Amino acid sequence: MPTPYTFDGVIQHYAWGGYSYLPELLDEPNPQHQPWAELWMGAHPKGPGQLRGSEHTLDELIAREPKTLLGAEVARRFNDQLPFLFKILDVREMLSIQVHPTKDAAERGFAREEHEGPGRDAPDRNYRDDNHKPELGVALTDFYLLHGFQSPAAIRKTLTTIPGWDLLLDTLDTDGTKALYARVMHADQTEIDRLLQPLVNRLAEGAYTREEPDFWAQRAVEQYTDDGHHDRGMFSIYWFNLVHLRPGEGIFQDAGIPHAYLEGCCIELMANSDNVLRGGLTPKHIDVPELLDKTRFSPVTPDVLHPKAAGPSWQTYPTPAPDFKLFRSTPAAGTSITVDTRSGAAILLLLDGQLSGDGVALDETARTTFIAAGSTLSLEVTEDSTVFLATVGE
Repeated sequence: MPTPYTFDGVIQHYAWGGYSYLPELLDEPNPQHQPWAELWMGAHPKGPGQLRGSEHTLDELIAREPKTLLGAEVARRFNDQLPFLFKILDVREMLSIQVHPTKDAAERGFAREEHEGPGRDAPDRNYRDDNHKPELGVALTDFYLLHGFQSPAAIRKTLTTIPGWDLLLDTLDTDGTKALYARVMHADQTEIDRLLQPLVNRLAEGAYTREEPDFWAQRAVEQYTDDGHHDRGMFSIYWFNLVHLRPGEGIFQDAGIPHAYLEGCCIELMANSDNVLRGGLTPKHIDVPELLDKTRFSPVTPDVLHPKAAGPSWQTYPTPAPDFKLFRSTPAAGTSITVDTRSGAAILLLLDGQLSGDGVALDETARTTFIAAGSTLSLEVTEDSTVFLATVGE
């Protein structure tokens, strides 16, 4: 039986991250009050897991024996790479509005930019690899996000109720949602400020709850308004669906669906990619033509995912992504769970509790282990536990 490899994930200290959730989870001090935004658990070259008791990282381990460690079929399908990246996010400040490309669009866009530039690390680069980036998020706390466009009727209501936005009615009524979005994305900053200032004035007079778009628009003013200039992403706060996930609930971000994480802690499982097209709530580069070309403008009804039974002890969050699959288990002390990686490698994450067996020992001091393909492990649960298992999709 292959040996499991306990490893430590990598913290990403992005400015929007929280200060306590991840340090407390990892039992690490944070005396400098740094933002701990993401814990990366995987083999991504920007943050590969560090193997315990070794100088090597998880990507180096896999590169030595990809067929053995990933499984021959997984290695063939994904070019000898672990096809997913497993994360925990602590979102204290709103993240940028994002759209991810399809696999075909990523391949074509990456090839074009490799030929024409800019360089892979340039701030105005769109495609840093040739992969798509579907994402599954599962809430660990109350979690708020934007997800997909509302119906034209719902969007029209915002144009008739928000002061000054009636100037946009003709565009929506004549040419639809895409034309409306294109208008504000192409508009110069003077027009954006003129359209948003009456809203900003109204927001300053009120107090709102997280269930209202006004709450997040007020936050956007605090976070992004600079010298009287407002971020055009504020339109999306009213035109996208505002979603509140309770702990244990999930949502899938497919290619083309515009979305933005607003607040909370979550598990994220995604394809191993760094391709992002931004649409606001950010000072970073926005390529409007590329964004418009890759965005889905049809109305979306958010599909909140609840875990479904997947054999003894495990539940799963079904998605169409071929790159990954996520399981969850909440076993009680004195029971056991089985981890089966005969169809491909997996990463096991212990959120709380304690379990051990067949070379695995996870507790509050060691929370992640890579389990090579071809294993069937039996783990004894010594404390009530919450466990997530990330593996390859079908």
